[in-house]
Amino acid sequence: MSTTMEGDRIVTIKTNDDSLLAHLAWMLSSRHEDVAVEALGYILKSATARKVLEYLVKSGGTNTGEISSVRTQVGGEDGTRPDLVGFDENSNECLIIEAKFWAGLTGNQPTAYLKRLPSEKALLFVVPVSRIETLWAELRHLAGIYGSISIFMSSTEFKSATVSRADFGTKYLMLISWQDLLNHLENADDLDMIDEIRQLQGFVNRIDESGFPPLRIEELGPEFPRRLRGLRQLVNDATNRSVERQYADIAGLRITPRYRGYGRYLRIAGAGVWFGVDSVRWAKGSYPDTPIWLIFEQWKADSSIRLDQTRKALESLEHSDPKECYGEVDEVVVPIPLPVGIDYESVLESVVGRIKRIAELITAHTQNYEE
Repeated sequence: MSTTMEGDRIVTIKTNDDSLLAHLAWMLSSRHEDVAVEALGYILKSATARKVLEYLVKSGGTNTGEISSVRTQVGGEDGTRPDLVGFDENSNECLIIEAKFWAGLTGNQPTAYLKRLPSEKALLFVVPVSRIETLWAELRHLAGIYGSISIFMSSTEFKSATVSRADFGTKYLMLISWQDLLNHLENADDLDMIDEIRQLQGFVNRIDESGFPPLRIEELGPEFPRRLRGLRQLVNDATNRSVERQYADIAGLRITPRYRGYGRYLRIAGAGVWFGVDSVRWAKGSYPDTPIWLIFEQWKADSSIRLDQTRKALESLEHSDPKECYGEVDEVVVPIPLPVGIDYESVLESVVGRIKRIAELITAHTQNYEE
């Protein structure tokens, strides 16, 4: 809630993140995704709400049939445990729903969940608006490794694709924003559930807008600082190896941490860049999920390649799918994805390989420009 003055009176105004659920869940639990999942599961006890789900999935290309019930945290024989599972009139699974806020994908997502579904059924991810494009790109990439993927529809807040493979038929991968899903549920005019839907909307808005969610006990253990220390080592080792292989140089340049994270200045193929951990972009959700970034800038009183030339050199990466470069007003920023589940040396080589690729693109462009 917020307060304002009207004449000599103090007036209390409800804000879009204010609901009893938002207040209590924020105070009493740090497991916000679990609270949202259980709240959504409660809302989907309503036959009207389940009809909305049927309509959404049908608009995404497939038909669940009648969704007779929805249950939370249903374990499968394969060890998967999705957030919500919809069942048809014969008690067969016909829809899997996975709710996300800021957590990354697990090792089971999306492939193991797609395998679990019968043919022609759907896996639906519900995410914040700011994560739609980046998470959709990641989901398509991972699903495309396993099967043949084809886009069915792609609107601003609802996306759908088919994933086909000879041994499991065709499944549907879908993604919708929390805002869009809850708006559809609210517009169904289920008077018995309208208050509950608005309670969940307030809670979702609180999670989406919070800059400092309540700490969880596991966040205070040694794992997080050890990871930060490892990222600092990765930046240093990748810099040294790139210099050794002549993809970059650091002559006259220093390690220069910024408020957003550890990093240093270097030149890649003559272009001035800051290389390091960018916690701001890492946390934002509208960028790829990676802590390591290259941030190209226009250096004053320096012989480095101009920023506009770097921008043109990396233009193909900005138009790639998924996007590999972001041209911003005073910067050109390149996320460096980090592979998971492999040893440190392989991760290091992956980072150095990305720097090499950037160096080759800039070198090729500047040579053509000079000619």
